[in-house]
Amino acid sequence: MKIARTTPFVAFVLFFLFGCTFVEVNMFPRQAPLKEMTLMGKGKNRIVLVEISGFLSTSRRRGALGMTSRPSPVEEVRRVLDVAARDSRVKGLLLRVNSPGGTVTASDIIYHEVSSYARQHHWPVVACLMEIATSGAYYVALAAKDIVAHPTTVTGAIGVVALKMDIQGLLRKVGVQIEVYKSGTEKDTWFPFRPSSQKEQKHIQDMIQGFSTRFFSLVKERRSLSLSEWEVAKSGRVFGATEAQRLHLVDRLGYLEDAFKEVKALAGIREARLVAYLPEGTIQANIYSGSPHSPPNLLSLLATGQAAYLWIP
Repeated sequence: MKIARTTPFVAFVLFFLFGCTFVEVNMFPRQAPLKEMTLMGKGKNRIVLVEISGFLSTSRRRGALGMTSRPSPVEEVRRVLDVAARDSRVKGLLLRVNSPGGTVTASDIIYHEVSSYARQHHWPVVACLMEIATSGAYYVALAAKDIVAHPTTVTGAIGVVALKMDIQGLLRKVGVQIEVYKSGTEKDTWFPFRPSSQKEQKHIQDMIQGFSTRFFSLVKERRSLSLSEWEVAKSGRVFGATEAQRLHLVDRLGYLEDAFKEVKALAGIREARLVAYLPEGTIQANIYSGSPHSPPNLLSLLATGQAAYLWIP
């Protein structure tokens, strides 16, 4: 690449998007052991609360200034499922979903992990949708036999989005020229330094369509939608809880307590503890306690061209 002339502003933009090197100093190099905490209920049986929150990704979640990091959502879910699988008292899973979605791969892996563990251990799964449970988060909720939505939940946004930034015009205005040497005509398809050709646009759209088809097929398999309901659902719109119930995207409206009762009923048990596996040192946990959310890294999606099951309000 050859840069003929630049300005501090453009240099900053280029550095921020493509040249940043994050120095990660992990203040907690060893994960704290998980400790079972009872959130509600009684008895020897356990229903495990599995948190699906924040931006769903396979990448570690960074703390402030990149100085610390936490396991990715995919890693955290698998860790909880592993602990649950070692306890014969576990009789079911309750997914607490509060997320706008995430990358295609992360959403699909979490769905696969929950479904596989539930099938292997004969656990009924119920999902409770909180404030936002859109796109990839709804994809994960499809692992549940029943989906309970809070009366004020926003859900839907079924489908795929991919972001590409074209900064060619900006660079031209400030006198920056980029030369790209490549081995194939489409090797620089997602580069932000030029518009995509019609051939490239078709290739990208075909790829997006493939990911969408996977999502659509899962909805059709897991939910009983009429043809008219499906036409509305696949538009990519978001829905309030009442409309989502009318479209049969969710089964009923309620709260976490209602979802807990539903898991027990599906498991055929009268009493159980709703438990969470939390790092040692956590205190005063209740059914609404959870990890801090991680917002979508839109710059990363722009720079890498990752397809996402994501709602971007």
